[in-house]
Amino acid sequence: ARAVWERLPSAVRQRGRFRLLEAELLLAEGRRAEARAVFDAGFEIADLREGSRELDRVWARLTDEPLPARYDFRMRPDTA
Repeated sequence: ARAVWERLPSAVRQRGRFRLLEAELLLAEGRRAEARAVFDAGFEIADLREGSRELDRVWARLTDEPLPARYDFRMRPDTA
């Protein structure tokens, strides 16, 4: 997966959805701090559907902290 990622043009890698994929890739590689830095730097997924849990699921794998409001597009509060 890393080899495919590195072949992508820089402009593509900077798009929001690809930033999320980068965080997932970093997590899979055990690079938690770098994955967290992707979220801390901020990104926006323009076509993310309201109610989507994509960001929530990656964040939950990253930390026990609550999902930051800027990434919270859930329709219901987390009950877990």
